[in-house]
Amino acid sequence: MPDSHPAPRAPETGTATVLIADADAGRRTSLAAIVRRFDPAATIVEAKSGEDLIDAVLTHRPALGFVGLQLDGLSGPEAVALARKRGATLPCLVLVAARVFPQWQELAQSLNAYEVLKTPLDPEHIENLLRANARRRQPTSVLLASSSEAGRGMIGRVLTRSGFNLAVDETDSGRHALKLLRMGAYALAFIDANLAGLDGLELACQVQPLKLPTQLTLMTSGDPEPIAHAARFFGVSFVLKMPFYARDIDLALHHALGLRRPYLLNAQTAAPAPTALLRVADFVPARRSA
Repeated sequence: MPDSHPAPRAPETGTATVLIADADAGRRTSLAAIVRRFDPAATIVEAKSGEDLIDAVLTHRPALGFVGLQLDGLSGPEAVALARKRGATLPCLVLVAARVFPQWQELAQSLNAYEVLKTPLDPEHIENLLRANARRRQPTSVLLASSSEAGRGMIGRVLTRSGFNLAVDETDSGRHALKLLRMGAYALAFIDANLAGLDGLELACQVQPLKLPTQLTLMTSGDPEPIAHAARFFGVSFVLKMPFYARDIDLALHHALGLRRPYLLNAQTAAPAPTALLRVADFVPARRSA
C-alpha cells in the first residue's frame, strides 16, 4: 500500500544565527560585513578559539558556521568534532583555509561540511553560499515513488541527511504517484523506472503535458543509458543508477532548486570520481549543421 509521511525537518526559515570562528580578527570582520549586507537582521556570533566555538554552537545553535582552520587552542575541525560529541550540530558548515589540500575533501566530508572556502575571501562566492543556505532552509516538497520499500528507505535516509528542509511524500504505486504529482507542488520527484502499475517512463509521458515545475529523476537498477535516451522526450532531468552515491542526490537537489553547486560538491564528483547520476540533456543529439 502507498504511504506518505514527512521526513524530519530542518529548522524553519527566518532570520539566521551565523557563527564566524577564526583566529584572524580581520577575517572575522570581513565575513561579518558580507553576512550583514546579505541579511541585515542576522545574528552574528564570533569566536576566536576552539573553546569559544564549542560554547557558541552549544549556546546559540547557529544555522550556519564559517569555521577557520586556525583557531586559538583547538583547530576549527577539532572544535566542530568536539561540539558534535557534546550534542550540538551546525546545519551548514563552511570551512575556511588559506590552502585546500587533497585531504581537505576527506576531512570536510567527515564533518558533513557544505563547502570549503579559500582565502583571500571572494564576497560573491560567499553571497552565493548565503543564498544557497537560505534556500536550503525553505520548506521543499519531494515525491519518492518506488515499488521497493528498501529503496524508498535508502533514498529517504539520504534526503533526510542532505541539509535541505524537505517534506517527502512516498508511494509504491505509479498511478498514485501520478495523482500526487497532479495535486502537489513538488520541486523534485524520484521515480522508479519499474514502478508498479505505471512505469516511470509512462508516468513521465503522462506528466509532460501538465507543464509541472517538478524536476523528474528516474531510478533504475539496470542499464541507465537506454532509459536516458528515451527519457529525453518526456522532460526527465536525470537518470539515477542504483546503487547510488549520496552526492548524486545532492546534485539532483541543487539542480532542481536552481542552486550553484558548491566547489566541494564539484570536487567530489569530478573525474575520475564515479557517479551514478546521468544528466538526460547530455544524451540529446547535437544538431547537424546545414
